Amino acid sequence: MVQTMRSIKAPDGAKMEAVASRRFVCLDNPEAVDALRFRLNPDAALKLVGLQVTPQSGVRTMAADGAKLLCRNVEFSAGQRFQFAWNFMSWGDMPWNDFATFRAVPSAPQAYGRSVVLADLAGLARANSRTTGWRFATWTVSAPFSGTLEWTVANGQTVTDPALDEPNELAFTNPPALLIDDIRVLG
Repeated sequence: MVQTMRSIKAPDGAKMEAVASRRFVCLDNPEAVDALRFRLNPDAALKLVGLQVTPQSGVRTMAADGAKLLCRNVEFSAGQRFQFAWNFMSWGDMPWNDFATFRAVPSAPQAYGRSVVLADLAGLARANSRTTGWRFATWTVSAPFSGTLEWTVANGQTVTDPALDEPNELAFTNPPALLIDDIRVLG
């Protein structure tokens, strides 16, 4: 579910290529679907049931399935800047609120880390788009960090009922994609 690619066809039909290299990392596989946009191999997707986020759109969302990229045993010093290029794409429609996140998970409990929802389908819909286009994320590390960097892309479902604890079967259709390129540590 994590692969390197030279290009991918975006939901609007445009060809997306890397921004700084010849290849980028693609989380999930939106091309491996049948005519109804269900996964050809549902067991290949990472089950993410239980993960809930509230993205910038303000739409509380629960995850169904998707993919993760982990970089373990990472260390940063205070003052260093970590940056990467990313592009989120979704083929779904609301209320199936797909999303992408970045987390810096510290090795020690209560230690310094970071958690950001990069984008979600509700935000794309408000912009009348299916892709964010390439964007850059920068984290200026304010305290020493030791731990795991984690990127996640997930099929999601909006949470309108607080008692809802399992996503609807249709939440597992239309897998989104998170593209990552140009990862750098500066300083």
